[in-house]
Amino acid sequence: MFWKKNRQETKAVSENENSLYPVLHVMGSLKDYHKEMVQKEVDSLWELNEIGRSFGGVVKEAEDFQVKLLEFGENFSSIEQVSGEFITVKDTISQSVARAQGGVEELKNSSEQVADYFSEMEHTFEDLQKAVEKIKQCTDKIVSIADQTNILAINASIEAARAGEQGKGFAVVAVEVKKLADEIKNLTREVDSGIQDVEQGTDQLSSSITTSQSALGESLDKVQETYNMFDEITQSAEGAATVHTEISGVIDQSKSALQVLCGFFDQIKMQYQEVMSHINKAGRLGTTKSTMFEDIDNMLSQIPPIVKDFNSRNKG
Repeated sequence: MFWKKNRQETKAVSENENSLYPVLHVMGSLKDYHKEMVQKEVDSLWELNEIGRSFGGVVKEAEDFQVKLLEFGENFSSIEQVSGEFITVKDTISQSVARAQGGVEELKNSSEQVADYFSEMEHTFEDLQKAVEKIKQCTDKIVSIADQTNILAINASIEAARAGEQGKGFAVVAVEVKKLADEIKNLTREVDSGIQDVEQGTDQLSSSITTSQSALGESLDKVQETYNMFDEITQSAEGAATVHTEISGVIDQSKSALQVLCGFFDQIKMQYQEVMSHINKAGRLGTTKSTMFEDIDNMLSQIPPIVKDFNSRNKG
């Protein structure tokens, strides 16, 4: 009966051991699964860290690119400033050209007045030449009359000689008339010489006037060309102003686009901060889970000794 009782006790212990075997088996599986989960958690944390590092690198490159864009915007501002300075220079050029055009206009008016004076002088010399020609005609008539008077005086002297004593007084008059005629002829020769000198002088002066008029006409042409060139300079300066306006418009559009891009990069920074916040939060949760895993591992490690202690007590 004792043997039967011992056998029953042995069977009970064996049954207890067999009943605890699934617990040990499940515990071993849990421990293996726990190790696997811990390793996966470590891998997840490492991947999160790598994601944060890679994302940080991308954001760093984005920040560098944003800095370049800002520098690009500063270059746009410099271009706009230089373009604005060009407008100031254009205004100065326009003012200088306007003053120069005013001077050229005065020169043109003065030259036209001089041309009018030359034209009047030309008409005056034409009148002078006509008057000299009339004087020549008059002197020719005077010479003709003097010649006729001289012939008459000679004839009177001949007739006086024929008259003898009675014609002596008439002969004296004839001689005086002849002398007067000769003096008139000499005087007309001097007048002719003076007229020839006047004619030569007027011819030279007329030639000089013609040359001066030609030179003045060329000068007026040059003045007009200069005036037209100033007009072209002014138009070119106005065209440059139009180009400046277009440049300013393009720069403003580019600045707006740069601002949009910079705003986009600011949004990226904000999103990056949010992502990094989530990554950090996930890292903290991973640390908490690691502590929990350690606690679970400690609890699982305590189960086998408890089971052994329970078995040894049952065997006793």
